[in-house]
Amino acid sequence: MTTSPSNGELQTDRRLCVLSIGGHPKDVVLYAGGTMALHVERGDVVVALTPTYGVSHHEKAVAASKRGEQVDLEAAKQERMRELVDACAELGVTDVRCLGYDDNVPMVERRIVEGIADVIVDVRPDFIITHHPNDSVVMHGVTGQMTLIALETARTIREDGKPPHSVRQVFFHTQIGRTNVIEQDNPRIPSVVIDITPTVRKKATAMNRFESQHYGPSNPLQRKLGEVLDGSIYGIHRRVPYAETFLPLDANVYRSLPFSEYEFELDERTEEETYANMTQMLLDDFAPGSDGQQMASAVDKESI
Repeated sequence: MTTSPSNGELQTDRRLCVLSIGGHPKDVVLYAGGTMALHVERGDVVVALTPTYGVSHHEKAVAASKRGEQVDLEAAKQERMRELVDACAELGVTDVRCLGYDDNVPMVERRIVEGIADVIVDVRPDFIITHHPNDSVVMHGVTGQMTLIALETARTIREDGKPPHSVRQVFFHTQIGRTNVIEQDNPRIPSVVIDITPTVRKKATAMNRFESQHYGPSNPLQRKLGEVLDGSIYGIHRRVPYAETFLPLDANVYRSLPFSEYEFELDERTEEETYANMTQMLLDDFAPGSDGQQMASAVDKESI
């Protein structure tokens, strides 16, 4: 398992392009927002894409519909897109795209595959981040499947004359979508751990933009999920407080056995320094009513 450095250090000086694809608007940030922010800080191009507005899963709209209230679907779509744009802005991401489809019947659709392929050809990413194709949240798994098909589509000769494009690597989210037998049969143990400690507060602020999904400054959901997802055991095992974890699609090729300079740095810390670092709780002021609520948008850019 490789732990990526938190200071933006990579094994290349070239400017990269990262395309983050989420089945619903919120998913783009929830599973990769800290990593996206790190790449922005590194000077890379980062693009956010969702194939759907996710209105069929719009939490407040669904609740209103169950109560028999009339739901303005167009207004809900605009709200979801506005939330994604605002959330991505907190991460420093300005290229935010939505293919505009609904997710009421989640399935692989040719038009969505072609739409994702069009974005790949247009953006020409080095890396794509997306859902694992076996994710048991149906739209998540379907999005991962459509992305894989779109990769093949993007590397073919195109009628529009645009040159084909081959992505260097795809990184799948490893967080399980549900607690069920499907996930049990498809365990996803991460092989890449990104230390997002320097950007976790920026990510938390971004997630609080999704107020239609019960996030927001007056709701404790982000503080809870931030500690549970980003402060997970995988990060602790690798001695970092907050992490996003991934599985690469393809085996990477190296000239020698791979290593991370950051891991050498972690190894050189004393036991006391290691435990002090990895047990930090940086999201306390995201709890409703905390004294730090007004400072929640402030970002600590120093590497810890």
